[in-house]
Amino acid sequence: MSETIAATGSRNQPEAMFAEKQIQASSITGSSSFEKIVSACTGAIITMSFMNPLDVVKTRLQEASKGGSKQYTGTIDALSKIFKNEGIFALWRGLTPGLAMALPSTAIYFVGYDYIRDHTRSSQFANTALDTYSPLWAGGLARTMAALVVSPLELFRTRMQSAEGVNGFSDVWRGVSRMVQKEGPQALWRGLLPTMLRDVPFSGIYWMGYEKIKHRLQTHHGLSHFQTSFIAGASSGMFAAIITTPFDVVKTQRQVSSDAEEARLGRILRNILQRDGTAGFFRGVVPRVVKVAPACAIMISSYEMGKHFFANRKSEQQP
Repeated sequence: MSETIAATGSRNQPEAMFAEKQIQASSITGSSSFEKIVSACTGAIITMSFMNPLDVVKTRLQEASKGGSKQYTGTIDALSKIFKNEGIFALWRGLTPGLAMALPSTAIYFVGYDYIRDHTRSSQFANTALDTYSPLWAGGLARTMAALVVSPLELFRTRMQSAEGVNGFSDVWRGVSRMVQKEGPQALWRGLLPTMLRDVPFSGIYWMGYEKIKHRLQTHHGLSHFQTSFIAGASSGMFAAIITTPFDVVKTQRQVSSDAEEARLGRILRNILQRDGTAGFFRGVVPRVVKVAPACAIMISSYEMGKHFFANRKSEQQP
């Protein structure tokens, strides 16, 4: 319908298009929790399958920075060396634990965000500052819940993608087992603090930017719902990824450390500053942005289109 409106050149085109988008948004809000979970998990599988190679490269670059290694000169160099020395499948190392982590995490994250945001908008807080900034705090709260649940799997996936994972699952399993025996089960949540410091602000920035950009695109441009979600997701994801890269560097170095003393946050910060200066906190920013921007675009557009699919099925089944 939006394409039809765009073709007419009506004087009230922006208002008509925005009204249509509001109707679409209303139908999506009515999606059941199960339908949202299916949409989120489908988007997670698609996104992880496409983006895993860049995640491996980012992990290797940040791990090399920890040891002061000059093994890789950049993103392209890391890609080519991993492919040449370890084979193409090395670029998808960690995909299985990544999916095991991403599916429950994504379900909790997206469904939780929708639930918190929608209930805020329909409560006594509607049209207040709490409502206006609901994407900011709802995104952060939803990510907090997801991170607490999947942090052990995130640690395992990071080790699979690091140099420790070159010899496969068994070496990583033994390394994690030794760590748990030495430090206790709480070691599985190593890196949770820097993960939260990375993901909570990322989520708040991402959702606030996404909702604002999407609203502007819906109001002023003749784009389809998929195009709107894709562009808004990529733009907001890129901005949030750049800002939170220092937290990602710290998280990676903490999780690949085998010694508790070496994994102390203060020591990691000092080591980064001594070796690389402030630039060290942005090691891997290129593959992170190249991965995160399209990943956000693919994930949110897949999620939104999944909800549209279920909403359309419901409308077709109604008499």
